[in-house]
Amino acid sequence: MRHSIRSTPDDVTTEYWAYEQAPRKRRSGTVSKALLRGCVTALLLIALALLYLRQYTVAGASMAPTLMAGDRVFYVGFTKANYGDLVLFDAGETYGFVIKRVVGLPGDIIEVMQDGRVLRNGVLLDEAYIITDSLGNSALQAVTIESGRLFVLGDNRAESIDSRDVRVGQIRLASVRGVVTRMLRETGPS
Repeated sequence: MRHSIRSTPDDVTTEYWAYEQAPRKRRSGTVSKALLRGCVTALLLIALALLYLRQYTVAGASMAPTLMAGDRVFYVGFTKANYGDLVLFDAGETYGFVIKRVVGLPGDIIEVMQDGRVLRNGVLLDEAYIITDSLGNSALQAVTIESGRLFVLGDNRAESIDSRDVRVGQIRLASVRGVVTRMLRETGPS
């Protein structure tokens, strides 16, 4: 029970009176501020995820066995592509958005053998993930990757339209939309 300053009941001690009159912190304000900060932080994280982490559904078999038609991939923009990365890029009006694997960076010398295996700067790449071209139609003579460009190939070398094809060629770094970070394969009942 609060008492006015003018009257002090006889049965209340001076210490208790001082305690009663002392200003108190309002906890509800502190809790609501913390909740507000938490909500704002969560909204910012969601906005960043939507801006930087995007999703794409794979079409076709050019990246088999790594990616199959219908697989969903998540990619992040604004990252630098490196050897072995799967990149999503704009291949123009004819092909639209495409996913391929980076095998050559600017300045590299790339040569593709008939079966689809790759020599980068004279060294045979260890690519356990590829399906080789059993018909031997994948050969490409040595080319030097231009500045500001990447050389990309599909993992299914016989079925892929990629940097070996003049319609795609060495892709511009500016056409890369992002680097794949996660893959999700839908598995249905057998």
